[in-house]
Amino acid sequence: MNRSRFCANIIRSRYVGGGAWTGTSSKLEHGDALARAGNDVRPAGVWAAGLIAARGLVRSEVIRRSRLNQTFAYQILSDARHASRDKLIQLAFGMALGIDDCCELLERGGTNALSPRSRRDVAIAFCLDRGLDVAICDDILWDLGERTLVSR
Repeated sequence: MNRSRFCANIIRSRYVGGGAWTGTSSKLEHGDALARAGNDVRPAGVWAAGLIAARGLVRSEVIRRSRLNQTFAYQILSDARHASRDKLIQLAFGMALGIDDCCELLERGGTNALSPRSRRDVAIAFCLDRGLDVAICDDILWDLGERTLVSR
């Protein structure tokens, strides 16, 4: 079985169905969700920079792994510039975020969260869940005939 068919089968079996991500994290209780909602209104860059510091990551290493332009990435993290959805996803790969944190980053950046109804988003979610890097994700997207994250 070729790699793209293998990935497509895994994506279909694990991530598609019911309109929600399955098997990724525990569900929040209603009270927890309400307590969490609206308390933290930091924009995407500030939230990401705080998460980088909290996890003890090195900014330069995160930026290198994300394959973003260094100057642009620092501007995103300082909230001096707004990033497109694909650039925020690249940053999520650099930070080694999971699906839920990536969706949080995207929503804070003013874009749509990953959707289990989009084939491209499901492939991205698969790569995030497996801890793959952005280059491998781009290869999988290319094999599936989808638009890649990094401009070629």
